Amino acid sequence: MTTRFDLPLTPEEREELARRVSGLTRRPALAAVCLGELPPFVRQDCAACGLYLEQYALPLGLGQADLTDLLEGLAMRADLGGVLLWPDLPAGWDRSAIVGSLPLDKGLNAPTWRETLELIIARAEQRE
Repeated sequence: MTTRFDLPLTPEEREELARRVSGLTRRPALAAVCLGELPPFVRQDCAACGLYLEQYALPLGLGQADLTDLLEGLAMRADLGGVLLWPDLPAGWDRSAIVGSLPLDKGLNAPTWRETLELIIARAEQRE
C-alpha cells in the first residue's frame, strides 16, 4: 500500500471534517512527531478543521530510542486522540518497531493524511 502524506486536504474535505468537529463538545487533539519540520499544510488543515495540533519537530541527530521514548510518553496522555509519526524516517530505522511502541488506541497508521484526521475525529466522536 502506498502512503500518501504529501497531499493537503481539499477545501471540500476541510469543510466536511470541520462540520464533524463542530458537533463535538471536546476538541480532537493530535500530536504529530517528525524529524525536521512538518509541511505547512498540516498546521493549516488542522486549524481549518478545528483540531488541536501539538507538533514535535525533532532534531535530525535524534536517536531511534529517544524517538520511541517520546512516542510512548505522548501515548500516555489522555488529552491526545492520537500520535502520528510523520512518514519520513532516516534510512535504517525500524519504522514497525517504533510505531509498534504505541498502543492501538493512540497509534495512527492510516495510509493517507485525510484518513489520519478522520481517525482522530472518529475517536473524539466515540468519546462523546
